[in-house]
Amino acid sequence: MEYLHEGHRERLRNKLRRFGLSGLEDHEKLEYLLFPFVPRRDTNPIAHELIDTFGSFKRVLDADVEDLIRVKGISENAALFLHLLPQILTAYETSEGKRKFASSQDVVAYCQGKIGREETEHLLILFLSECGTLIKEFNYTSEKTNAIYFDRLKIAQKALQCHADTVVLAHNHPSGFVAPSQEDVAYTNQVVRALGAVNIHLWNHYIVTARDVYDMGSENKIEPCEFEESIGKRRLKKSVADPES
Repeated sequence: MEYLHEGHRERLRNKLRRFGLSGLEDHEKLEYLLFPFVPRRDTNPIAHELIDTFGSFKRVLDADVEDLIRVKGISENAALFLHLLPQILTAYETSEGKRKFASSQDVVAYCQGKIGREETEHLLILFLSECGTLIKEFNYTSEKTNAIYFDRLKIAQKALQCHADTVVLAHNHPSGFVAPSQEDVAYTNQVVRALGAVNIHLWNHYIVTARDVYDMGSENKIEPCEFEESIGKRRLKKSVADPES
């Protein structure tokens, strides 16, 4: 017996072939994405239920696996696939060549894609060239605590080692509340001073979730730091040359 909904699926595929993904309504995008996971049912009602439950296509993809599974018709495999799609797209965007950031918005989007959906706290450190090209990144986390602080002198050391001109800090708040703690602000300015001692600039420190961002620079939480040759710089240069010293 021919599958009852195959005609509808083929019409949706034809629409996709003619107009591309931008030619589909949000619920139709979800319908199509669910085809492999719901082979014997109409995915249209499931797609509408997802939009009604979470509010938008984006919020469906931002939702936790456990919440997605609660929608009738969504299996664990389907929920995991939808939840991981933003991370898959981030991996695609960064898989080839060097990433160059043209604006703060680019940096924020990158950081949100990397750590915004993590369920434990991560500290993402980006080392950039003078023109904004990503030289290297470091993603640090610990299962033991929700407060993630990586040694500020090691950050300065790594920046020197990769010849960075600028550093960006970003960390996520799994709670969803992006305002910084006093410890966040104090740590940020400790990093500012450590980098300033070696004439490297902290561009900004962002606190991110999948949806929101707190910009410490715009909120005047980052203290200005005059670049200067200092004993700290000489010590760090020595430690780069001889990390075991």
